[in-house]
Amino acid sequence: MNRSLRIVTFALLVLAISAGSARAQLRIATVDLTKAFNSYWKKRDAETVLKDEQTNMEKELKSMQDDYKKLNEGYQKLLDSASDAAISTDEREKRKSQADDKLKQLKQKQEEFMTFKNRAEVDIAERRKSAIGRIISEIRNVVAARAKTANYTLVMDAGSEASMVIYASPETDITPDVIKDLNANAPTSSTSTDTKPAEKKKK
Repeated sequence: MNRSLRIVTFALLVLAISAGSARAQLRIATVDLTKAFNSYWKKRDAETVLKDEQTNMEKELKSMQDDYKKLNEGYQKLLDSASDAAISTDEREKRKSQADDKLKQLKQKQEEFMTFKNRAEVDIAERRKSAIGRIISEIRNVVAARAKTANYTLVMDAGSEASMVIYASPETDITPDVIKDLNANAPTSSTSTDTKPAEKKKK
């Protein structure tokens, strides 16, 4: 949907709401969902969990790479020793056979590495997507509850680059209230100055 179509759709939506609310006052509020998302304590907690999972994955991959390196070093030594003219033909054949076995192990380790890496990356990506979706849903519920309490007819996201809000009076911005509601039950360990709504300056 291009911007012109979004504007037309929004205009029709406002007209429809206005027509359906002829006897009621049309009240519109704005909210910066991006700011609310970044200020929500659950977002930071989810990031911490995902970061830990990413770190664990990288450690496991590093361990697998170390095992592969050691196995490859053993393979190279067997391969070199199999060409030693000082040993008997039977011994050379034996070492070549051992080298072939090592090579099969190397290929298996490489396949195991790639399989684990791909699955782990997909799993983390899905967990991240699920966490974001869950958090956004919670934020929307808080926005809806705040809008109902304040009798707002419509709440628009003013924080998106695709937002159709060109200008909105600061009085219509319910973002600080939404952030306050979101962090009302935040654990002590999850509270910080950057997750709390900014206090209004005293005049």
